[in-house]
Amino acid sequence: MTDTANGSAPPANSLPRLVVFALGFAACAWWSIHMTAGPSGFSMLWVPSGILFGVLLTSPRQHWNGYLLGALLGFLAANAQRNGLGPLTLLLSLCNVFDAWLAARIVAPRVTDIGQLASINRTLRVAGAAIILSCSLSALVAATARHALPPGTYGFAVLVETWLASHVMGMVIFGTLTVVARVEGRRMLGPPKRRPELAATLVLVAGSTWLIFAQAHLAASFLLFPPLLLCVLRHRFSGFVPAIALIALIATMQTAAGHGPFVLGAGLDDGVTRARLLQLFILCCCMLAFPIASVLTERRIQTHKLRRSEQQYRILAEYSRDLIIRITPDRTFDYISPSVTELLGWDPQEFERRRWELVHPEDVAILQDAMAPLHEGGGVASLVYRCRHKQGHYIWLAANVRSVRDEQGLMALVFSGRDVTSRIEAEHALEQQARRDPLTGLANRLLFEERMALALARAQRNKTRVGLLYFDVDHFKRINDSHGHAAGDYALRAFAQRMTQCVRSVDLAVRLGGDEFVVVVEDIATPQSLLFIADKLLAATREPVLFGTTPLQIGTSIGIAMSGPMHSDIAALMALADTALYQAKAAGRGTWRLAIPPEGDGPPS
Repeated sequence: MTDTANGSAPPANSLPRLVVFALGFAACAWWSIHMTAGPSGFSMLWVPSGILFGVLLTSPRQHWNGYLLGALLGFLAANAQRNGLGPLTLLLSLCNVFDAWLAARIVAPRVTDIGQLASINRTLRVAGAAIILSCSLSALVAATARHALPPGTYGFAVLVETWLASHVMGMVIFGTLTVVARVEGRRMLGPPKRRPELAATLVLVAGSTWLIFAQAHLAASFLLFPPLLLCVLRHRFSGFVPAIALIALIATMQTAAGHGPFVLGAGLDDGVTRARLLQLFILCCCMLAFPIASVLTERRIQTHKLRRSEQQYRILAEYSRDLIIRITPDRTFDYISPSVTELLGWDPQEFERRRWELVHPEDVAILQDAMAPLHEGGGVASLVYRCRHKQGHYIWLAANVRSVRDEQGLMALVFSGRDVTSRIEAEHALEQQARRDPLTGLANRLLFEERMALALARAQRNKTRVGLLYFDVDHFKRINDSHGHAAGDYALRAFAQRMTQCVRSVDLAVRLGGDEFVVVVEDIATPQSLLFIADKLLAATREPVLFGTTPLQIGTSIGIAMSGPMHSDIAALMALADTALYQAKAAGRGTWRLAIPPEGDGPPS
């Protein structure tokens, strides 16, 4: 009657399986009727409906008809032996099938995870309501039939009570046992190492039950609770389900045989009262042990989830290449992931001791200002900063810092950072390319305009002046026309190289486009430094350069302009330099001219 451990039953419509199933149910029904029958004629513990209920719950819906047919045949065979063939036998058999079917029909669509111990409390609530409803309906019909066909000795209410109690207990106890057995399989016995202990504990429960129900002292029945609780405490549901089943089977068999605390010797001469007390005793055992088994199982499940969660977190934290840090409310590190060694070369202890020393000096204040509010008011911050590698160089880290509340309700921080050095360097390279001339490597017009605007603003604020040297390659068109563009590009690169040798590192050398060049000189008071640079440029460019074996002349003429005390207009300064350049070319080239700012800007000193 049991099936595969995953709960997917094999087809029940094949004839051999149907025969085996029907015979098994017939045996269970016969045992329940003849071994545990009460004085009213109904069993004190009805086992087969519980097994059928559990089988239906753990089987696909398309297999139900086969199981129901096999169960009906088994019930007919068992009832026929006691009541003979007739309407009563058919009606009682139908009632036995009906209550299990109706309960399963109610539970199945509402509890899809029937085998999950984590949801056992919800499952039992739904199943309990369904069992009481279905057994109440079948009890009404069965009691009516038993009372009328033929007229019974006991009243209708007694018949209903006996049927209802025995079927509810049977479905709860043996339905649960069947579900657990079919879903868990061998796992219901617990870990292999503890199975001998479980077997020994169950033997203790069975032996204690047998001994207690072999005598007639009512108070002795309470001695069964310690071994039952021991079994539950040691094995949780793996001990609870089989222990309750053993107690129910042995106690009802002994009581039906005229033994135990609920017999005439105990002063209970009413058979119905003895049956009620037996059922109440079994119910008390269930109510005593189930909450403990439920709590222990839930605790085990939660502990397993917590351990699994911790294990997954530890795997993610310790095997991730990201640097993960937990910062306590008092600003100490209580966790640093091992990836710090791979990322920065430091071991966690070294990193914790030196932490702020490793941050680039320019980024310390930025980092502290961003993280301080998170400790106070919470929130999330995204940071990009430089951190020193153990080998001495700095790497760029992009970090997300999120505030979380610790066990005391204080604000802790979780830091997650990764190496973005390649990305930052690529961005810097792209930024450089956007502001550099690809042919000569000098600044381009975009960088010139940015730096020139800043230089004029600083000069106005500091009461200094900005100088501008504007020049081009004399007769450059002749080089392109005579020797080709490759020669022209070579001449421009050579010109730019000589040009950079003539200016200071703080000056900005620019190629505006074509053969036009500019040098920006800041923090000057007189034109003398500008004239010095101009003379150096003229001297450096008089010598020709060789393109292969061809000499190329790369001489230049220079227009010099200097801003006035109040002058901050790039276009006006460029216009002054252009005018000076025109004058230098008109003077015969290879020379410079200085343009004086207009009167309103004030003359140079």
